[in-house]
Amino acid sequence: MPSSRTTRAPRTIDGSTLAIVPTPGRKRPQLDKLEGVRVEMARVYREMDSGKREMSEGTKLVYVLAQIGKVLEITAIERRIDLLEEHHATRDD
Repeated sequence: MPSSRTTRAPRTIDGSTLAIVPTPGRKRPQLDKLEGVRVEMARVYREMDSGKREMSEGTKLVYVLAQIGKVLEITAIERRIDLLEEHHATRDD
């Protein structure tokens, strides 16, 4: 038999006035830096560990995040190589 309870959205109570204020949403992950990718991977892991997220879904998300991390690393290496080549070319002139 289904439960008659309804799921309620989280509420935030202002500590000084005890008024209910809008609960801030989760910030979008900053996936343009490795630190942001690391933070998001850790969040997904914690969700899997606590049972809030299915292992199969979390594993897929972590895989995609790892691929994003690799692209960020390769892009940084490519930029450094370009700078070294430019520096080397100007030294030879």
